[in-house]
Amino acid sequence: MKSDRLIYGLLALAVILTGTAAAPAAAATADAPRITKEEARALLGAPNVVFVDARTESAWRKSDRKIKGAVRIDKWDLQMWASSYPDDMTFIIY
Repeated sequence: MKSDRLIYGLLALAVILTGTAAAPAAAATADAPRITKEEARALLGAPNVVFVDARTESAWRKSDRKIKGAVRIDKWDLQMWASSYPDDMTFIIY
């Protein structure tokens, strides 16, 4: 399910960013597929791919490095946001 993929991806990112891995989060990250930056670059502009910037609002605003076309979502809007896309979308969360 699309929202499951997104949730697993966000959990994986949360574990990476915090440096901590509780048992349930570690199990979720094992299911999240990983790709290299080269593989991600090849998917830029693909019609069925959405790049999701998972940084905080303040970190995102301060950064001068953003992937063109990426969307930034607030973690509290995740369910509503994911439901606005078709089921065949692939989400790349960074």
